[in-house]
Amino acid sequence: MCPSDRIGKTAGIFAGCLACVLWLCSPVRGAEQVVQNDSIAGGGSGNVQAGFAGNESAAVWLTSPCNGNIVAVQVLWQSQLGGAGQSVEDSITIFQAGSFPVPGAQLEILEGPVMTDGFLNEFRFLDENNTVPLRVPVTAGQVFIVSFRFFNTPGPNGASVVTDLDGCQPSKNTINALGIGWISSCALGVTGDFAIRAVIDCAEAPGACCLTNGSCVPDQTNLECSAMSGTFQGPGVSCAQANCPQPSGACCFMPSGCVNLSSGDCNTAGGFWQGAGTDCATFTCFPSGACCLPDGSCSPDTAQADCIAAGGVFQGDGVLCSAVSCPQPTGACCLSNGNCLPLIETDCGQIPNSIWLGPATDCEDLDMSGTADDCEADPLGDFVAPTGVDGLDMQPFIDALTSPTPTPLQILHGDFNGNGVLDVGDADGMVAALLAVP
Repeated sequence: MCPSDRIGKTAGIFAGCLACVLWLCSPVRGAEQVVQNDSIAGGGSGNVQAGFAGNESAAVWLTSPCNGNIVAVQVLWQSQLGGAGQSVEDSITIFQAGSFPVPGAQLEILEGPVMTDGFLNEFRFLDENNTVPLRVPVTAGQVFIVSFRFFNTPGPNGASVVTDLDGCQPSKNTINALGIGWISSCALGVTGDFAIRAVIDCAEAPGACCLTNGSCVPDQTNLECSAMSGTFQGPGVSCAQANCPQPSGACCFMPSGCVNLSSGDCNTAGGFWQGAGTDCATFTCFPSGACCLPDGSCSPDTAQADCIAAGGVFQGDGVLCSAVSCPQPTGACCLSNGNCLPLIETDCGQIPNSIWLGPATDCEDLDMSGTADDCEADPLGDFVAPTGVDGLDMQPFIDALTSPTPTPLQILHGDFNGNGVLDVGDADGMVAALLAVP
């Protein structure tokens, strides 16, 4: 018989029998370090803690020796006599440090671990298909908890977790017991440390990651940096130490210069940086081409910005005026019968005795006279009616000149040169009108 202590009515029996523990262990890889509280070595001895019940947990509080990632957990699983069948248990959970003996927030959980008797069972994946790797970032000196939760209650020869024979270290082992909650295993009479361990890959310690755009992301592992297509600067390296190389791009200088420079160097030189990856060999700094202007004309070899500023429509870099057909503007087409149509100049010219007043004119009749306002003052100087020029046509012009605040219609009537205002330039038009009087 093995000595045992009963902890409450529902906690189960936690003192186990001395058993020879013979097990095989998967070797750690590269810079991986096994973090453990127990002192059991391969072939060593320990106590099988067979007093657990389903839904109870055994947990260890561990300290990371480095910046890295928890990549595996290990649980020494042993029966009194050996040869127990495999069992599917509830879960293995990694917690943040809390206030002992209660763990903090959950970091990761492995559901339904399959346990094999007589082995240091190691788990590196979160799924049964071994496709989702266990990976929990930790920093040097960080305390974390690995908890094993039972689904099955160990039978007389059932396998269970194991403790070493070197005594129970304070603040290192806890149990989540039914009816009690989280409590120090030492306080429950467990005489050793649980053989529950973590494997930390210290080679994956975080550091600076230089991205292709020249920026730096701190505290990234090599794997995380690679996922961002960056260049890992090494474990523990800060962004201040990294001095990430800056990408080059086309730097344009007026009127037509181009040099491949970094953004900072381009700004220093007074150029216009075109972005990372651009190259002067293939980039056109100041594109120019045909520009269709509002009056229907085409301005050749015009910069896009200048074309837009002039109210035009840019036709594309390198496009020639001979290759485009600019849309012609409409204007007031004054007909001989006193009516008005908005037409382009060529269409207006097809109508006998019609007069096209230009792209800035329209057929609006704001004074409600029955004749379009723009057609009431045609280029021939007939300001009274479109029937011919006579002496009566001078009166509207005189009224406009003598009025302290001419109305828009008066200005239009006296605007012989069509610039929208009355000025000395209108004199030539007035003389021509007078000479045309019979």
